[in-house]
Amino acid sequence: KEPFLFFKNENPVIDEYLQKNKKNIIFVIGASWISKMYSKDKFVKIINALDENALVVWGNEFERTVATYIAAHSKARVLPKLDLNTLKALISKADLVIGNDTGPTHAAWALNVPSITIFGNTPGRRNTYATSINKIIESQSKVNPFKIDKSDLSINKIDEQKIIELAKGLLYEQKD
Repeated sequence: KEPFLFFKNENPVIDEYLQKNKKNIIFVIGASWISKMYSKDKFVKIINALDENALVVWGNEFERTVATYIAAHSKARVLPKLDLNTLKALISKADLVIGNDTGPTHAAWALNVPSITIFGNTPGRRNTYATSINKIIESQSKVNPFKIDKSDLSINKIDEQKIIELAKGLLYEQKD
């Protein structure tokens, strides 16, 4: 499909973070609720296992703190705060986006960029249109889409190895 999320005059600072000799993976570590956020330690394990150019984006001070922790325990780099236009431009230049059920992760689908969206207490099949390049991974939680349980932390029970395997498939397997 053709991308249908557009941007213009993005901040050129993002080009300083992108690499040509490694795959550029954007990690979207925030979400609207803490119960929608995957474990920072599991993000570290994913980043270290993939050993590519890991870039962490954030939207508020709490997320910046999480991003800083992830960078301190991995080879990831924390990006400066980005406006929405520049964030869309960055995502469009990524090889893969891995993140929680939140807007920037979903933007990858609209930009036709490979993505893995991580779902715990929200319904993955309702909130994402899965394609051959846009994958979802869900917890074992029984989600009631009419009454989301914000105390459900099942997202953290998702095995990071499953995300690593999905990522390797999207990054390295031949595309049709």
